Amino acid sequence: MYPRWLLAGCIVLVAQADGEPGHIFVDPHSGHFVDTYGRVRIFHGVNAVLKVPPWLPQTDHFTSDNSLDAKTMDLLQEWGFNVVRLGVMWPGVEPEPGQVDQGYLQRVRYVVDELKKRGIHTLADLHQDLGSRYFCGEGFPEAYVEELLRDPSSQMSQVPRFPHPFPDLPRNESGVPSLQGCLQRLFSEYYSTYQVGALFAELYRSGSRLQDGFLRFWTAISNEFKDDPNLLGYELLNEPSGTCLKAHDAFACRLSGHAMPVEFNNKVEAYYLTPLYQAAARAIRETGAKQVIFYEGTVWPKVGADVFPGPALGAETQQALAYHIYCQPGDGDNWPSGLVCDAAQEIFERTYYPFLHKYQMPGFMTEFGAVGGNKNEMKHITNLLDAADKHFQSWSYWQLKTFRDFTTSNTAEAIFTPDGQVEINKLSALSRTYAPAIAGRPLKMEYDSFKRSFVLDYVATVKEAPTEIYLNEDLHFPGGYSFVAAPPGCLSVRQTRRNWLHLHLAEVKCMGLVMQIRIYPSPQTMV
Repeated sequence: MYPRWLLAGCIVLVAQADGEPGHIFVDPHSGHFVDTYGRVRIFHGVNAVLKVPPWLPQTDHFTSDNSLDAKTMDLLQEWGFNVVRLGVMWPGVEPEPGQVDQGYLQRVRYVVDELKKRGIHTLADLHQDLGSRYFCGEGFPEAYVEELLRDPSSQMSQVPRFPHPFPDLPRNESGVPSLQGCLQRLFSEYYSTYQVGALFAELYRSGSRLQDGFLRFWTAISNEFKDDPNLLGYELLNEPSGTCLKAHDAFACRLSGHAMPVEFNNKVEAYYLTPLYQAAARAIRETGAKQVIFYEGTVWPKVGADVFPGPALGAETQQALAYHIYCQPGDGDNWPSGLVCDAAQEIFERTYYPFLHKYQMPGFMTEFGAVGGNKNEMKHITNLLDAADKHFQSWSYWQLKTFRDFTTSNTAEAIFTPDGQVEINKLSALSRTYAPAIAGRPLKMEYDSFKRSFVLDYVATVKEAPTEIYLNEDLHFPGGYSFVAAPPGCLSVRQTRRNWLHLHLAEVKCMGLVMQIRIYPSPQTMV
């Protein structure tokens, strides 16, 4: 059963594979991700981050909570996702200081290769939350933390013991806080503790053992993947902290509580993060790796200041800003928190989008969501993704499965339920119609999730490869859909397989013209 078409042009329905992903670049003139044909590329996907040993999801069989296996990957492809932000964990790469685990790197490569078979790129994410289980989190090899805790001259040893200024927590014989005790607070509150701040200050200190290990991590990853076009890029550090970096600075170590702080300057980005990121970029480029380098600012949004004083990697052309947009815990499940959620999204958008426009830089919302799936939460997710479409932004939802996630604001964040079913409300919001590849200069992309209509306008500049459109027929067009394209005769359309359309430029004379694509739900179908 095929959809009913209304097209000013030629229609061809064929079975055709999408092919393997290719190398993705940053076009510094347009500020978009582009492929080797010059098409603008947009990525929709999910996070897959396992924060505990063995530091990667299992791949040999399906589970509802902890696998990135063939069945799960097939579903990602079916749902139109073309990127996975994969947690490539520092303790997995460097289980002991100075020792790189080649076996772990090969396990990462297997995941990347399997995703590649399905046309899905991988974004390598050095993921951390609070850095260490000693501080109720994860991310850094514990040997580095233990060295600092034993060293009486280190800042970490000289500041009040974690979790000061919060009440102490029960610990095991090694001094590690119990997970049950840790979970009595929202994990993000622990960033406002002295020893967590000292740990990040050590990471930011040039020449420290911890920073040397950080650079060794990125050298190992980029050495392994420097020739792999399916690796979209390297995200240098998840959610870097900017609090409590100076010993005994009570003002800098303010308590965040449940309020969402805002920052009125970018001093942490200027004085700590920019040098760290530039050192990591040098380490990556020295291996010969050419993929895009992604970096984040501190978590809280800026008011009255750019995210960074300028592009963090200076004149480097292959750089992109990664950013996260979340609501408050609860994510708008009632109208008061819904108002807070709207305000939070507005503040974040006013932080990131002007910066990206100012510096003609691509942006990637590498985390958002962590929602449970009620009606109001889906409304806020939809609003956020509508804004992303407006600015041609890529994104990855947090997160695909629970993956034993203990540093999260919402344990109901996964797309899969504990019994292995799919959260249809979430999937319906995320598996939306979009153009993963645009054969020209994009002017407008808009999906109305209520009307289920899609608009794409672009100036045609590429003839060698098609514009690609994904639409989930089962979820959004169960009665079929109608397709309209203008100007007449400019596009030939192929339905390469279910849910995918390829739009080839049919006439050279159409180069430089504005292509206008419209897709609407149709109550009728044709056989």
